[in-house]
Amino acid sequence: MKNRTLKGIAIAGLCIAICGHAENCKETVLYDGSGANGRMEETGRTFPEAPEWNANWGNLDNMNPPYIRLSGQKGAKADWTGNLVFDKLPLRLNGGSLKITARATQNVKFGIWLTGNSGSGNVAFYNLQANSTKAIEVPVASLLGAGDVTASKVGIGLFGVPAYQYTTLFIDNVKFTCAAGNAGSGSGATSADTDGENTPYYFRDVVPNSPAREFSGDPLAAPAGAYTAGERSALRQKTQSLFVLGEQEHRQIVRFQESKALTAKQSRDGWYNSMFLVERNRLKDSVIASPKNLFLEAGEIAAASGNRSIPLLVADLDYAIKYFTDSTLVNYGLQDYHLLLAGLPVTEVRSSKVKVAYDPFFAATTRNTLPSVEICAAGKCNAVQPGSETEIEFATAGLQEITVKMRSGNLNVNQTLKLEVK
Repeated sequence: MKNRTLKGIAIAGLCIAICGHAENCKETVLYDGSGANGRMEETGRTFPEAPEWNANWGNLDNMNPPYIRLSGQKGAKADWTGNLVFDKLPLRLNGGSLKITARATQNVKFGIWLTGNSGSGNVAFYNLQANSTKAIEVPVASLLGAGDVTASKVGIGLFGVPAYQYTTLFIDNVKFTCAAGNAGSGSGATSADTDGENTPYYFRDVVPNSPAREFSGDPLAAPAGAYTAGERSALRQKTQSLFVLGEQEHRQIVRFQESKALTAKQSRDGWYNSMFLVERNRLKDSVIASPKNLFLEAGEIAAASGNRSIPLLVADLDYAIKYFTDSTLVNYGLQDYHLLLAGLPVTEVRSSKVKVAYDPFFAATTRNTLPSVEICAAGKCNAVQPGSETEIEFATAGLQEITVKMRSGNLNVNQTLKLEVK
């Protein structure tokens, strides 16, 4: 009897929840080709061409005209992104899903996200097969979080589009399955739209200490190793470190790490030059994610955003320093060293406000956890967690200083980097 009573209470509660939810939850169509339902923001748009809102290329495998078409090509491999602002936005959402139908003329990675009151949310990625229509449904909670949220924009993107490849994206049937009501009038544009500050950064899901990365371009070969197979074997018997550097190489890295008088170019090149020395002195292959690929891809991502979103390059690993104990250059000892190093992949920015992303994708590490990071500029410091970004602001143009404070275990490092603000 007790179990039956409890079951009855549970069912009654569920009914109340469903009934109450149903009164405030309805499907809302943002775009179905029946009219001019919105626009794409020009600020922050990296699609090569503006969208055609009522395109007709015939029936495309369950996608009937009219639909939205975005086309173009670029002279370099790039991500194409943009924010769609529909007439019915902003909307209050109470769970449910975002539905969208997408199709591309080439095999490509497609991403979708929502912008709410607190900025852009998570990005959901899907692989589109060439000339095949894909019906996508993604829970709103996975994009903006659970509970009542407000959506003001629908972001779409194609990622890693090859150079000189003309690509067309078709979009149709954009809707929310559970809209709780209109969150305001107008197009949903905000004052932040005018300077592109809501352009999202796209974090990828990686294990930082894994050397595996899915780069947008073809992976580049590692530099030639400094040691023969026999020398590697002999060194591995003397140290647990996976890298062994000479004294001069170690000093070169420390000079970059400790310098307060770098130029913007030295600041940009220093992380890669340092990591080149580490990687070439490896005792095993494929120990860390390729520093050269990380450096180049970080630069491409920054350039695609107009240098508004800059990935932070991080290294957190151990190596041994090989020092000779006499002038014969035969007898030597090994000294352990914990390297904690930050870098930026650009020399300049053209805005007083810049977002710096702490993306685990751009960490070269052999450790299970990432260092804590705090970024300081113009006298203000912001802590930033892995998988998030922070905004820094400069008061004037010219050569500006950024301090990156890092902590890993008992090691604390404050590093000075420079950027030219134009």
